[in-house]
Amino acid sequence: MNPEKILAKPLISITMPSYQQATFLEEAVRSVLDQAGVEVELLVMDPGSTDGSRELLLKLREEYGEKLRLYFEPDQGQSDAINRGFDLAHGRILAWLNSDDRLQPGALAKISGWLASEEPRWLYGRAGMIDELSRPHGSLIVWYKNWRGRRFSRLKLLTEDFIPQMAVFWNRPLWELAGPLDINRHLDMDYDLWLRFARITDPQVLTEYLADFRVHGAAKGSRQTGAQLDAALVTAREHAAELGLKGKLAVGLAHILSWRTRLAYRWLKPS
Repeated sequence: MNPEKILAKPLISITMPSYQQATFLEEAVRSVLDQAGVEVELLVMDPGSTDGSRELLLKLREEYGEKLRLYFEPDQGQSDAINRGFDLAHGRILAWLNSDDRLQPGALAKISGWLASEEPRWLYGRAGMIDELSRPHGSLIVWYKNWRGRRFSRLKLLTEDFIPQMAVFWNRPLWELAGPLDINRHLDMDYDLWLRFARITDPQVLTEYLADFRVHGAAKGSRQTGAQLDAALVTAREHAAELGLKGKLAVGLAHILSWRTRLAYRWLKPS
């Protein structure tokens, strides 16, 4: 088969790990399954929510049918839940969306054609920021990530993770080469995966907004920013080891940027 051949409407599989997120869950689910012009399935992995999430999901399945696949089973954490979802997924194009984030309308139609290739491919776009009430939140953090992410290189990624997780998509050939997620990573499993992807091929960079990430008090990123930055430094150091002096210089810059980010987040990131 010609590796450039584009398949007609390839199935897109989105895995959604969810635990105690009933407040935001319906918006997240609908943002995936209401995408127009694509074939999509959503696999929600819930290990034991007691906040009404399961009842809500069962009600939504009555509306969406087989497009919404529900798995209520224990797991070993978020990374394990996502890996299980991809093992069960039928699609050729993959991504995960946390249950407090959302896709923007039309996002999947923008990414499906290029990723329907036999070659390993991935891409990322831009992500906006929203608050607990789903209101857009203009932020220097969003501007900065968009500015840093406008051009890609592996060395640049080693200096800091500027890629918005909820706006990243890839195809199964790449996942089979680089996956799965490391289940021992709980704060930077996405960063580790991007660096493994980058070892294989560079991504396509889109300037369109594909998703929104939500900032709220219970979000992991809001509560554990310092620990997340510490984990990212360890991951960068591991991946830089094979790149010699250039890798060491990238990690040195990563330390500087990490401390800058810690200071900036104290007053830039909404609570």
